[in-house]
Amino acid sequence: MSVQLEVKKSNIYGKGCFALAHFPARKKIADYAGELVLGSRKIEARLRRQDAIKIIRLDLDTAIDGAVGGNETAYINHSCDPNAFMRIIPGRKVAIFARRDIRPGEELTIDYRDPYHPELCRCGATNCRSLRRRSDT
Repeated sequence: MSVQLEVKKSNIYGKGCFALAHFPARKKIADYAGELVLGSRKIEARLRRQDAIKIIRLDLDTAIDGAVGGNETAYINHSCDPNAFMRIIPGRKVAIFARRDIRPGEELTIDYRDPYHPELCRCGATNCRSLRRRSDT
């Protein structure tokens, strides 16, 4: 577990991952930790079992399951205007980086880029895609 991150109640959804230190823009925050899952069938089976999805696919047959052996990064919530982003790095790993300066106490968020973005998103961003969807109708 990290001394620079903590998990606590989120205003976005359930529990969230919060910064305990300043993270400058474009700097690495942490690695996404969890069990390496090999095989598309195993990945799909885990996706069906989880109520809060903590699986990040690296490719069709490789994923990291943050629900098993994960760290605080498994609690990073979605935002349509995130302050962090993920990158796949060599060695079958995923790293979380600051998109902009992040202050201590701020909740870390990433854009899940879900094509089935929920109609009711609670990210609170002024550019929330669910707000645009509602105004288009």
